Amino acid sequence: MLKMRCMPYSMKACLLALAWIAGATAHAADGDSPAVAPAKPKCLDYDRYLTRAEIAVKSVPVCARVSPQLGGLREALAEHGFGFTATSYNGYTYDVLGHNAKPQVYNGQNPSYNASLSTYLTYDLTRLGFANDAQFTLAAQWVGANYTPANPRVTTMTVFAINQSFFNKQLELEYGFIPGVRLFYGIALGGNASTAALGPSSVVPFQVGMSATEPTPTVNVIVRDPSLRFYNSFALTRSASPGGIAQDVKDNPSGFRLNVPDAKALFINELGYKQAASASENAAWLRLGTLYNTSQYTEFKTGEKSADNYSLYLGATVQVSKPWGDARGWYLDSKLDYSPDSVNAINKAAQLTAFNVGPFASRPADMMAVGVTKSYYSKELRDLYAGYGMDSAGYTLAATASYAARVLPGVYLISGLTYTRNPVFTPVHGDALLLQESLNLLF
Repeated sequence: MLKMRCMPYSMKACLLALAWIAGATAHAADGDSPAVAPAKPKCLDYDRYLTRAEIAVKSVPVCARVSPQLGGLREALAEHGFGFTATSYNGYTYDVLGHNAKPQVYNGQNPSYNASLSTYLTYDLTRLGFANDAQFTLAAQWVGANYTPANPRVTTMTVFAINQSFFNKQLELEYGFIPGVRLFYGIALGGNASTAALGPSSVVPFQVGMSATEPTPTVNVIVRDPSLRFYNSFALTRSASPGGIAQDVKDNPSGFRLNVPDAKALFINELGYKQAASASENAAWLRLGTLYNTSQYTEFKTGEKSADNYSLYLGATVQVSKPWGDARGWYLDSKLDYSPDSVNAINKAAQLTAFNVGPFASRPADMMAVGVTKSYYSKELRDLYAGYGMDSAGYTLAATASYAARVLPGVYLISGLTYTRNPVFTPVHGDALLLQESLNLLF
């Protein structure tokens, strides 16, 4: 069954890239060290309470958020081992070529609005006797939109998990409920999954069952070498619904269900190398991932059930310039994905994005990006539609330019323009030119 326009992840994708901005530039504008070191900002003390559950993305430092003290609330919570953060996304998308239609068939065809609010509460479990740096995270999300096929309205728990490490972080464990995309792949370091008319449906791991919105019960084990750069991350989790992410939301609206219909075990393994930027070294993240899903998917050609769905991906995010000797500069982010076309509507994809953190000396906390993503539709699925006399697109292509401007600490305005070839699988539709504006608030 084709599930192409029901992939609700755009609100999170915008915010993931901001972690690179704020995390890399929180202190980039400090200039040369003065003769007398300034007092340590109190807000730095609260970073230890930021969630560590989302391994695939760096949390935005508290000092780079709106109201780091939260009127004294953060200090009061920290005294008892708690941490709290929140993010708000408010977005608008419209095809400026004027392809308005009823019914609307892709995000932005008519003026499309969506908003989300995500909250995170963490607790230091060492206060209860857990070993080392054990931390519990409870996160929830509300999403509202006027075009619900792209962004279904949800109110759900998104993370209910414990993270802890051993042997100087050479062994890290994550267990509980969490979406798989927050542990693997790196979906939106420089790009933005909301920029394409299909949203993140062009991301092959989602087609193969990696959870994106609703959390899935997961045990994730990460082993690192003594340098902490090389790692292997393995997870045993439950697949998202074979019916697609929208069906997963319908089957598990609260996020707490252990099982959903037809969703079986999913195995994910990622082998990689990760290095943060320093005065002498550029940042780099290289990864090779595999997914194997034991859920039964319907084969397009035969209509029979198959329990042998899988995916392979290659990803590389590398810093290629360092004009100020830190994490600012140009980066290249590239990905290649493959899965069998017998059961996956989009089975191949390639992405190349160039993004610049701190593009101007006077704007160290901004980011600009340009990128291209091409995703290929299953040939077997296209043959099936052709048998019914229906035309279908062979691929969808999105080319994007965007700029994220820090208006105030923790307040970002992101503007983007995306040219999309084949915004709809069937019937074949004219090209789209999507204008995107979003206001992001990080508390």
